[in-house]
Amino acid sequence: MKKIFAILRVVLIGLFGLYVCGCGPKIEKFGDAPDENAAKIAIGTILLNPQDYVDKDVVIEGVIDSECPTGGFIYVKDKSGGTIYVEMHSAPFAPIPQRTGKNVIVKGTVYQSEGATKETKLLGKGLVIK
Repeated sequence: MKKIFAILRVVLIGLFGLYVCGCGPKIEKFGDAPDENAAKIAIGTILLNPQDYVDKDVVIEGVIDSECPTGGFIYVKDKSGGTIYVEMHSAPFAPIPQRTGKNVIVKGTVYQSEGATKETKLLGKGLVIK
């Protein structure tokens, strides 16, 4: 009887170890991933004053609000209430899609789209998905 309990204990400890290793927080890094401790700029601040940020690299943090089905772009929303388009079509990476709702830290260059309505966007250089 003691032998059965010993075996059962070893099996349960092993299963718990697998659970902890396999189900812990997964952090994915793509491209020139930003340092998680880097100073971040609120998306709302960028959108209100785009002239201060155009052609400059920034780091933002938020949640993936929506995304391209093939991973070519994402929309990131942060606590400021701002949402910004992050282009990754021309980046040397494209994250695997189906990450809507995940926390993300993005490093990129701010730019404004061409045309009558200049939309402020971010050209992604790297990101961390948590």
